[in-house]
Amino acid sequence: MEPSIYEYPDIFRRVHMERPGEIPAEVQFIKEIWRRHRKAPVTRMLDIASGNSPHGQILARAGTTVVGIDRSSSMIAAGRRELENANLRFYRRNLINFSIPERPFDAAILMSETFPAIRSNEDLVAHLHSVGRALKRGAIYVIDVDRHDGITLVKRRRLWRSRRVRIGSLRVDVREFHRPIAWHDGMHSIYELECTIRFPGNPVRTRDLIPVRYTTPPTMDLLARASGRFTMLAAYADLSFDRPLDKCIGRWFAVLRRI
Repeated sequence: MEPSIYEYPDIFRRVHMERPGEIPAEVQFIKEIWRRHRKAPVTRMLDIASGNSPHGQILARAGTTVVGIDRSSSMIAAGRRELENANLRFYRRNLINFSIPERPFDAAILMSETFPAIRSNEDLVAHLHSVGRALKRGAIYVIDVDRHDGITLVKRRRLWRSRRVRIGSLRVDVREFHRPIAWHDGMHSIYELECTIRFPGNPVRTRDLIPVRYTTPPTMDLLARASGRFTMLAAYADLSFDRPLDKCIGRWFAVLRRI
């Protein structure tokens, strides 16, 4: 069985085309959301599907207590190596049904456009119930969502694009595929990521299959209501408080409040 790119945290972020300065800009945007939508300060934050928690590391250095949950032991280990700080700790959990031995949080985030990878209605509602249990009433949940164009049914596996990524002297060959989806499945796509990491004398091929559910602001609002735990306050496009949703270039952010 081929390994996952998530076993290589430093390579993963470059393969996913994270740009210099992107994480600090996202943290500033999240802090402004908190300022606008929560009267009390945020002193404790839950970072869901955190990976090595790059957002949490910035906030922990500034004094916020951050708890990250992720299913990848490699990502968690990387986060612990990168920042040894009493304000940042991790638990290995999935993002659907989870609980942690922590008192309730003032806020939660789910970044890296991970939310659409939760596929079924049952799992989506279970996820919101799990997050709701971990938050105080009035807490703010910020969710990063890829902007989805219209659904195109894919009948057979096909190459979407191929590219090369340089990480110092290391080359990574990346191929991205779309996989078949059924008309009734509610998926925007099923994304296959194949990476050949050209380690000297020992190349490694990774493969990940990522279902992407069709997620728009109205469906997010409906899910929040269906969970009985949240209400949706706002949807913002592209790290902007002014850009209309119909001008969204790449992604949007859902802001939910724990009721």
